[in-house]
Amino acid sequence: ILANGMTRGRTSWLVTVVISAVLGAATMIAVGTTARAATLFGADISYPQCGGAYPPTPAFAVVDVNDGKPNVMNPCLASEYRWARSSAAVEFYLNTANTVVSTGGAFDGGYDAARAAYSYASLVGAGADHLWWIDVETANSWTGGPSANTAAIAGTIAFLRAQGVVVGIYSTRSQWDAITGGVQIPSVANWVPGATGAAQVRSFCTPARSFSGGPVAVAQYTAGYDHDYVCPGTPQPPPIPPPDAV
Repeated sequence: ILANGMTRGRTSWLVTVVISAVLGAATMIAVGTTARAATLFGADISYPQCGGAYPPTPAFAVVDVNDGKPNVMNPCLASEYRWARSSAAVEFYLNTANTVVSTGGAFDGGYDAARAAYSYASLVGAGADHLWWIDVETANSWTGGPSANTAAIAGTIAFLRAQGVVVGIYSTRSQWDAITGGVQIPSVANWVPGATGAAQVRSFCTPARSFSGGPVAVAQYTAGYDHDYVCPGTPQPPPIPPPDAV
């Protein structure tokens, strides 16, 4: 019996049914509960910021749980989480990859990698009240082929949703197409990088920029560090008490 409650040797049709159910399930990307009228810029950091200066306090913060690869953890997560808690809301992201050819094995690998990341993040207080993003980029290994790669992503989404977590995906169209063959998951919101600056980032909040068919909720540009712009109409998280109030 595997972590997701299924068994090895499952039939291909059953795997297909499970993956379709996961990717087709409706979800709200609500990065929170109420929309804010003010322009909202956040920041995201990861293991490259270990030992260095963190960005000024943003409106919201996103922290990478992994060390750039799935199943390898960010050694500075606790410190970066303390920085993130100074903002109004904290979100997390995890890295993904797949080197398994079978869809069943790939699904299990994605599920287990998400479980490992979630368990590690729970040590600093992460839980179902945080939005989680899945980082899907060609910098990691994706040698299983589009179907198996999609299954790995579905496994990751399945675990997080089982924890009651709202899930989004970070990628670009070229990387998404190379990894999944362009599969469409309209139920999951997109976080889209690539803007050249604050003046252009707003223009990324359009369906034309969606790589998986989901709504574009956040757009990113880099200037010294990663800046993240919440697209108009995207709900925002309620404020989280500062560390000394917990």
